[in-house]
Amino acid sequence: MFVRMGSFRVVPGGVEHLRRIYLGECAPIVKAAAGNLDCCLLESNADPDQFAAWTVWSSEEHATAYEASGTAKAVVEKVRHLFAGPPTLASYRVRREP
Repeated sequence: MFVRMGSFRVVPGGVEHLRRIYLGECAPIVKAAAGNLDCCLLESNADPDQFAAWTVWSSEEHATAYEASGTAKAVVEKVRHLFAGPPTLASYRVRREP
């Protein structure tokens, strides 16, 4: 498995709007992509304006193909106006005991 996590702060007053767009429009697009296993919005327990978007892929190749398709960029553009600054993106290979 492969995980991508984008972290970002939300502009003041934008949290509800972000939830509505991300959960109602963005997550269904990501979940429909080939190889996607999950997609969710993480909300900080300590900072109400700090969020992360987490996507789980069956393989790194699926995540890369999704990124290359332009869909990832289109999804981010739906919520970019609600970012209080540039987002960060990190990728992880999931390792588990056999």
